[in-house]
Amino acid sequence: MKHIVYILFLLFFILGCNNNQKKNVVKNSNLIKNSNVNDSLKILFQQLKNQKYDTIVRERLNDLSIQFYSNSDTTSYYKCLKTIETKSFETKDTFGLIRAKTNLGMIHLMRLSSDSAYFYLTKAEKLSMIKKGQPFLGAILLNKANLLLLKKEYIGAEVTAIKALRIAKEKNYLESVFSSYTIIANSLLGMDKDDEALFYYKKALEVSSKIKDVNYSTVFKAQTYNYIANVYQKKGNHIMAIDFLKKGLENQKLKTFDIHVYNYLQNNLGYSYLKLDNKIALQLFKDVMKRADSLNFVATQIEVRINLAEYYLNYNKIEKAKSYCLYAKSMARENLLFDDELKALELLSVIDPKNNSVYQKEFIKLNDSLQKIERATQDKFARIEFETDEITKQKEIVEGEKNVLLNRLFLISGFGLLTIMLIVLWYKNQSQKARTKQLLLEQEHQKDKEEIYQLMLAQQQKIEEGKQIEKRRISQELHDGVMGKLSSIRMNLYILNKKTDSETIAQCLNYIKEIQNIEKEIRTISHELNSNLFSDNVNFVSIVENLFTAIKNHSDINFHLKVDEQIDWETINNNIKINIYRIIQEALQNIDKYANAQNVFIEMGKKDENISIEIKDDGVGFDLNSKKNGIGLSNMQARMQEINGKFNINSKPQSGTKINLIVPN
Repeated sequence: MKHIVYILFLLFFILGCNNNQKKNVVKNSNLIKNSNVNDSLKILFQQLKNQKYDTIVRERLNDLSIQFYSNSDTTSYYKCLKTIETKSFETKDTFGLIRAKTNLGMIHLMRLSSDSAYFYLTKAEKLSMIKKGQPFLGAILLNKANLLLLKKEYIGAEVTAIKALRIAKEKNYLESVFSSYTIIANSLLGMDKDDEALFYYKKALEVSSKIKDVNYSTVFKAQTYNYIANVYQKKGNHIMAIDFLKKGLENQKLKTFDIHVYNYLQNNLGYSYLKLDNKIALQLFKDVMKRADSLNFVATQIEVRINLAEYYLNYNKIEKAKSYCLYAKSMARENLLFDDELKALELLSVIDPKNNSVYQKEFIKLNDSLQKIERATQDKFARIEFETDEITKQKEIVEGEKNVLLNRLFLISGFGLLTIMLIVLWYKNQSQKARTKQLLLEQEHQKDKEEIYQLMLAQQQKIEEGKQIEKRRISQELHDGVMGKLSSIRMNLYILNKKTDSETIAQCLNYIKEIQNIEKEIRTISHELNSNLFSDNVNFVSIVENLFTAIKNHSDINFHLKVDEQIDWETINNNIKINIYRIIQEALQNIDKYANAQNVFIEMGKKDENISIEIKDDGVGFDLNSKKNGIGLSNMQARMQEINGKFNINSKPQSGTKINLIVPN
């Protein structure tokens, strides 16, 4: 996604200006670069700040801000925008306020300060919606859609970009139409709707051919070819990807117009050649890396090194592959490019299988952290929307009350002209008191309603959280308890398909009785599941041995149990014992179903202040990298998290499986 940001930042800045301003940007930027008048511009800015603010001063400040931006003086650019915002607010200049907030949103977007960017863009959008002509609304929506896309809010980005597309089509802004189609396609690609994404990329390609400005048209075409190639790479069709990437590189001027896009195209071309086992990929990667290093394009530096690592891995040059991948991982962490860091960690686990578990743990930790940040960002965006709406509503209420008060004042004044001065003065005094009292009462009433509404929201949220916790708990109990026992009974009753003698039937009747116990367990789930299993003070080790007995009745597996006598099971919390029991039960069921093992070893011992449990079998094992986590494994991990324990699983094909638990005592 990083290459999307560069093109759209440039485009959105241009969209934030009108046609005359675009011309001034080019003219003034050349002037500034040639004469180096930064100091003069700052002096002019101080002079304009002290002048009486009107539309002329506003436009001069706006032109000055564009000159600061064109000369890469982002600090002065930001100060100038804040000045326009403050003065526009003081003079009730809605147009100036909208434009200032739009540009402030864009500069925060360029700085990747998502909260501030979303706040300013949302404020600008609300103001534009109520202003005649809805100024800058298209640019606001495009920036907002781009921000949502960067934060992986794909549905919101698609919806917002569609709104921007309608405006762009109505006003025939081809650059905006192109950007809208591109964001819609990128959003669909993020939701794995590849074919729909291709449809909109091709729409964007058609629009790029109609753009009159040769520079923009060339860059936009090349950018779109790159996106289309990405889709085919995702589908595994690298021949088609190469075809589109070559189309993007056909224009020899692209390298001059936009070296970023040129690098992305060459890097992706090398990647497709790599996937087709064509060694020409190596030279392409080295060319891209050389340019990226010389120009300090960090994102490209990281991506090309990850590709080089994969290239050398394919040709079994492990040390080179590992070196490039570690460097890419370090750069990604340093520059907070966490998606690239995840990609590097994933590749390192393949390059360096000895440290696979280390990389996997780091991958999971980072991925979980990013998901939490994404959820927090989503909540912040929703809160900003809500607070902005609340402020707008309160402003409307205040303005309405103000109008009512003014109307009343005019009526009283008109009536006063027809009455004696003393009566008018007395009446006015009484009316003013009544209005003040009424206003205070209305304010108190409004405050009470808001407090009640907030309490209702908080209560509803707690109810929903409780529901979700209870759902997870019941799901775990049903899967680990009831399902486990039913599975065991089914396996033991299966012998009736082979034997129907009276002895076998008598033996199976005991398992039918066990169904009554399961029925009882299901009936009590709605009360307090975690307190039932050990409510009769049954010895914990005996319960575990009963699991062995249930499996031995239909299997030839040999079970070996070793328990440290120092463990005092009676002093251990029932909730901890229940979770340990359920994990052992799930592990034994998996061994019984899939492992084809002859021996199972369970060892429980004291380790410092903790209990260490190891479950090991000599079965067929499995590949942890290719095996998808089922609900059973997820429940094991969830149970250990619930009791603040540590869970680790190791397995290789034909080498058995080993599960280690560290449980705080």
